[in-house]
Amino acid sequence: MTESMHDVALQTLTLDPERTPDHQRDKRDQPADVQLPPVVAAMALVADELAEVEARLGQLLQSTVAIIPQVGGHLTFAGGKRFRPMVTLLAAKAAGYASDKRITVAAAAELLHTATLLHDDVIDEGEFRRGRPAARLRYGNGLAVLTGDYCYARALQAVAYLGESRAIQTMADAVTRMAEGEVAQLHVAGDWDFDTARYYMVIDRKTAALISWCSAVAHLVEPARAEALARYGREVGYAFQIADDIIDYSLDVHESGKARGQDLREGKATLPLILACEYRPSLRGRLESLLRDGPPVDEDDHAELVERVIAAGGLDGARRAADAHVDAAVEALGALPPSPARAALEQLARYIVRRTG
Repeated sequence: MTESMHDVALQTLTLDPERTPDHQRDKRDQPADVQLPPVVAAMALVADELAEVEARLGQLLQSTVAIIPQVGGHLTFAGGKRFRPMVTLLAAKAAGYASDKRITVAAAAELLHTATLLHDDVIDEGEFRRGRPAARLRYGNGLAVLTGDYCYARALQAVAYLGESRAIQTMADAVTRMAEGEVAQLHVAGDWDFDTARYYMVIDRKTAALISWCSAVAHLVEPARAEALARYGREVGYAFQIADDIIDYSLDVHESGKARGQDLREGKATLPLILACEYRPSLRGRLESLLRDGPPVDEDDHAELVERVIAAGGLDGARRAADAHVDAAVEALGALPPSPARAALEQLARYIVRRTG
């Protein structure tokens, strides 16, 4: 069992002076509510519920086949942000939905997310996830894929047993869209057509579909509020994926948990690259010549491409796009009454872009 979310929040606020940047140390005299980073503040608001989600996750990963909880736990309990459960619980609180069913929805969402990561690392031949070797490297591709399948099945089973047809129907819709997004992304990998519409088609399904389902609390809340929260989640999903694509270019494995420029290695044309080629048309020709035979293998060529995308303004343009989606997400929350939970959802949305640096 993991430590409580109260303890996590307290540990996050216990700053070591030798490791705390000067700009943060200067703010130690400010009121505690000002010092709280958005994620920690949001966690504190739903700390007890998040602890229940952790317990439910542990239950859902149990199996009489002993290797399943080992493989699943290698990733599930490796220190993920629990962003999707947090959004689910905050949205439920903002919508005035207090049923215990929200705990199962939040746990199922994290289990679905775990399944996609286990599968992604096999498909992409990823080496690191959340700062540790990918599950496939420790247990093999077969066990990683099949444990991902188990996570999908258990999440669907858990929501089905809630006895809410709307929840399982909307979950099935979201999972279908997620699968479409993954297939579409793999199908066009290495196709350097630099199509913004296609990029959004992929992330709408691959990322936004699940976050939108979470923020609507599986559509168990009052319909008008569910619709507003679903819009919030969709826009947050866009911003979240764009932010991840920015981080892929800007941070290394010690900071982001995966190798820098991994998307480029895998032949994925993400928004920073697409925008860089729009801003600097000459870059497109250089990319096409280097990538004619597939993603770059030579590390010097790879490093050059990463730096040229940054120099062309691809990351700055992607940040502006992410900011626009965050603004749209916050606007959608206007349909809900003011509350600490709604404010936390707003702050979480804005934090998504701030974490890119």
